[in-house]
Amino acid sequence: MFDEFRKRREAAKAQHQAKVAVHDYPKRLAAWQAERDAEQALIDAATSPPAGNAEIVLHQGESCVGVLSDCGLVEERRGAGHYVGGSQGISVPIAKIGGRTVRYYVGAQRGHFDQGPMAQSVVATGTLYITNQRMLFTGPTQTRECAFAKVVAVNRDDQTGTLTVAVSNRQKPTVVTYGPSVAGWVGFAVDLALARWRGDDAQFIANLKSTLAAIDARKPQDPSAPPAAPSPSGGPAAPPATPPSA
Repeated sequence: MFDEFRKRREAAKAQHQAKVAVHDYPKRLAAWQAERDAEQALIDAATSPPAGNAEIVLHQGESCVGVLSDCGLVEERRGAGHYVGGSQGISVPIAKIGGRTVRYYVGAQRGHFDQGPMAQSVVATGTLYITNQRMLFTGPTQTRECAFAKVVAVNRDDQTGTLTVAVSNRQKPTVVTYGPSVAGWVGFAVDLALARWRGDDAQFIANLKSTLAAIDARKPQDPSAPPAAPSPSGGPAAPPATPPSA
């Protein structure tokens, strides 16, 4: 009797799970399709022919990988300072004129000036150009160029949307902020640009295609579709026979 109850409970559980799977299938398929489309867009961008850009002067053999406007150039600046201290002294009566005492005051200033703290701040707004040879920030008042031949480190913070590039010919790194909403695109553009500069963009594209194949393998199956009939050998289902042509 207990075994019969357990079988009914397991059957009811399986039926409920099947209903949930059918109900959630469109949502899971849409999420998978969005992920696949995003990966395919990266492959299309990586395999598209390199383009020039009329807004900046390109070097020989240079091509533009990506352009992003409304970026901020960040530098460390000192904030406002303030004076700390006061004055002290003595007052000495020296005479009386018209019944009023005239006093002589002797004092001195004692104090010092405290400089403001150093803080990161946006000093210019402009456009970030990413090419196969360099990264270039241009704005109305500031310009920074980071040639890949002189780059020693590239760090990205996707949570804040910040790119930090250190080069050998500049003491301070170049910091550009653009916000987290486009951080993924900037990361892809920088990686593609560096791959093209090093000449290993073929491997870069192969890695993208490998990721796409893994996404295709995770495609959700329609739970309402009838299962495929097994092949006579017990292996995967054989494709339907094609009728001979007349």
